[in-house]
Amino acid sequence: MKINSTKQLEDWISRIEAFNPNEIELGLERVQKVANSLGLTKLNAKIIMIGGTNGKGSCVATLESLAAQSQLKVASYTSPHLRRFNERIKIDGQEVTDDLLVEHFKIIENSRQEIPLTFFEFTTLVALSIFSQQSLDLVILEIGLGGRLDAVNIVEPDVTIITTIDKDHESWLGVDKVSIAYEKSGICRTGKKNLIGDKTSYNLVLKARAKLEGVVSLVKEEALNPFSLEELNQSIDEPQTNCYQLLTQNILISFAAFNTLFAKSYECLDITEVVKNIRIEGRFQSVLNEPLTIVDVGHNTQAANNLKLQCSRVKSINKRIAICGMMADKAIVDVIGIMDDVIDCWYFVDLPIERAASASDLLDAHSSLKLDSLSFKSPSVSQAFQEIRGNSSKDDLVLVFGSFITVAEMLQYCDNNSQSL
Repeated sequence: MKINSTKQLEDWISRIEAFNPNEIELGLERVQKVANSLGLTKLNAKIIMIGGTNGKGSCVATLESLAAQSQLKVASYTSPHLRRFNERIKIDGQEVTDDLLVEHFKIIENSRQEIPLTFFEFTTLVALSIFSQQSLDLVILEIGLGGRLDAVNIVEPDVTIITTIDKDHESWLGVDKVSIAYEKSGICRTGKKNLIGDKTSYNLVLKARAKLEGVVSLVKEEALNPFSLEELNQSIDEPQTNCYQLLTQNILISFAAFNTLFAKSYECLDITEVVKNIRIEGRFQSVLNEPLTIVDVGHNTQAANNLKLQCSRVKSINKRIAICGMMADKAIVDVIGIMDDVIDCWYFVDLPIERAASASDLLDAHSSLKLDSLSFKSPSVSQAFQEIRGNSSKDDLVLVFGSFITVAEMLQYCDNNSQSL
């Protein structure tokens, strides 16, 4: 009797989730050894590697759209996922199948022998193994955390992108922005194009690594002919075209990276169609119309400032209500303080993960700020939304944000209740 491939995949994921990273010495030597044994570090495609604090997912999605409009075969590796593990590994924008994943989980397990790997190292090797057997024009690799010691960094990119640099994951990357810049700029390569999204981040990188002067470049200095910046901005500012309200900076840096590698294809692109066909979940994504319900994975102060701006642009709203669940190690007080400018009422929720702050902790953080907005707590995202929906107006805005887990819970609720919503 054939074992269900979905069940096999679930078993594999459970198995590697049990790997304890605290028992493994940090460094790229282990994952590099396994990759070398399979010839995975030199893929037969152009490679763009994307690091940074925020905006990585937006860049991946923009590059996928650029490739699709140019009829290039593209693969991407991202993390984390929202609903299914398969979201992490895509070919031409489509999630790979359970069968393909199981096949390559077995390949990596058989090849690693006794070499210990973390969850992310193992899954990175799975992605590279899949890509190595495809005929691809472009591979997009998103850094999971940091850069210098990230498993993705074993691959030699043709172009690197650093979107932004701000505080996040301080326990891993350092408590100050220069330390974080040092880790994130570890993906930059001499003799390659290395793009940075904003002047502040550019300065931080040079402060952290003075030797990168002349190696990295600020994206606004990149020529985007034949598209003018004005034309690009017109497409980005049009809500029907840029439905996720993606930032100009992230779209611009993606265009610049693509132009570096595929200049001839780039010249033939319809910029409006590229922006219109960007697809990304969890970034200012509308999931319901009445009341207007938007989900966003933003979970640090930089993302909160961007999200506040996006919310302020939504017009004809009666009341703005937030469902917020966050990890305990995030800048909770700062994020709540930033977002409160555009929130009238908060529902803080418990999340089904040990790392999460409790609803009570979030409520206490809100209370400590002595804000005028109302605040409540709820045992789950779904229960909070049900309560809100029962008491809200169709003209209200419900914003679900604070972590990938929070957004995943809301998306799952929508999936489970699609007939009644």
